[in-house]
Amino acid sequence: MMRLTPYRLALAGLAIGLFLAGCPSQQRLDREFRARRQAAYHRLIQTDPNQIAADLRVVSGGLTLADCLELALRHNKDVQIAKVKLLEAKGQMQEAVATALPQAGFTGSALRNDNTGFNLQKETYELQLLARQPLYLGGLTGAAVDAASVYTYMTQQELRQTLHQVELSVRQMVLNALLARELIEVARQAQRDAARHLQDTQARLTFGTGTRFEVLRAQVRVQTLQAEWIQRRNDYRLAITQLLNEMGVSQLSQMELEGKLEFTPVTAAASESLREAMQQRPELLIGEALIRLARDQVKSERSSNLPKVYLQGLYMLSYPGFSSNFSFGGGQAPADPDEGQDEEANPFASLATGGKQWERTMNGGIVVEWPFFDGFRTDGRVVQAKAQVHRQLITLRQLEEQVQMEVTQTILNLQSSAEFVQSQQGNVENAEESLRLAQIRFREGAGTSLDVISAETALQQARSDLARAVRDHQTAALALEYATGRLGEDSYQAVKAEAPETIKQWERMNP
Repeated sequence: MMRLTPYRLALAGLAIGLFLAGCPSQQRLDREFRARRQAAYHRLIQTDPNQIAADLRVVSGGLTLADCLELALRHNKDVQIAKVKLLEAKGQMQEAVATALPQAGFTGSALRNDNTGFNLQKETYELQLLARQPLYLGGLTGAAVDAASVYTYMTQQELRQTLHQVELSVRQMVLNALLARELIEVARQAQRDAARHLQDTQARLTFGTGTRFEVLRAQVRVQTLQAEWIQRRNDYRLAITQLLNEMGVSQLSQMELEGKLEFTPVTAAASESLREAMQQRPELLIGEALIRLARDQVKSERSSNLPKVYLQGLYMLSYPGFSSNFSFGGGQAPADPDEGQDEEANPFASLATGGKQWERTMNGGIVVEWPFFDGFRTDGRVVQAKAQVHRQLITLRQLEEQVQMEVTQTILNLQSSAEFVQSQQGNVENAEESLRLAQIRFREGAGTSLDVISAETALQQARSDLARAVRDHQTAALALEYATGRLGEDSYQAVKAEAPETIKQWERMNP
């Protein structure tokens, strides 16, 4: 039995200390992470706002919709995360291909033996180099390579889905910002109409045909519209901040959207739109990939208890060599005084090894491994993998029903919003004419101030409803493009073309 000397106790204590030092406690992790969050907070509250957004691009001037989309493709965080997954897919493909390539490993050992008895060697050394080339792995290699290829395809579709979602979001935010700016103009027009009516009531009061009450009511109307204009202006600013955040640029940017809301009728056939959606939607293609991955997992699990064949080569050096020099009584005891023992005290002293020398061992050939029974563990995993296949099939059917509903709803919204725009266009014309007649009647003394204010309110509401209807129609057209899988395809092709160079840059940045 090995004696516990102070030296050995010190080594054991050092080993235990190093082990415990490498296992941080939950409190230690909590302190570390909270300290990092506190440092991040201090960075956010710096007095110089330019340093807060040093890593964000600051834009200025007029931006078109195309400019906003280009900025989002380069700076949106969701897009950047989706791009990084391309590098993960490349690594998984490399890992899968490695299962079919040769495997080589080196093992070295240096052991000291303090036991007394049959084996009297104090120290032994062994160096071993083992190389294996898989010849057959029960279908594991094919399943792994296929799964890696499918994962790469799925990653591309996830990037495509992210680009579609980001473009939809950016376009919707641009439409919301344009609507907010349009409503600012509607409020300004209402202010001008109210200011003219106030002048008319003051003029009638001066000539003695009006009342002070009519002037006060007109003044209240002007002040109310001023407050509404302030609210509309704030709505536009909020819409711009949301757009800047979606594009991934700094909130310090001073930009102004170019363009305006315009009504362009869009029609679509339900059957053709559904056909495109079933073929093009990234979610459905991802669902197909998940089913394929689940089936590859079934093959992988089945390979666990199938035979595996390797071409193997071994090269080993050992010191001292035992097999060629082992003797029963004719050998010499070790010359080391620490190793020498009296035969009467040690009856095994005559069973010593021969001369100390390095021994070389080389072999090679075919190795077959067949774990044909593992207590039905493999069967259980195969059942789980098959269940995963069925679950993915049900999920895909659910997605198909969801896509069908989205296409139907967007077409109905598209038709309804187009009809509403056309109705509101005529309503605005009627409201403008009604206000003109009410103003003439008031100036001639045949109408009241309330008639003019009612006509102004009706015109303002009609103009606002028309602007919202145009926005809703364009939003419905965007939703139809998204539902059919056509929105953002140009962006995806551009990102896909530059993906190889992007991956190379990541690899250079993170060697």
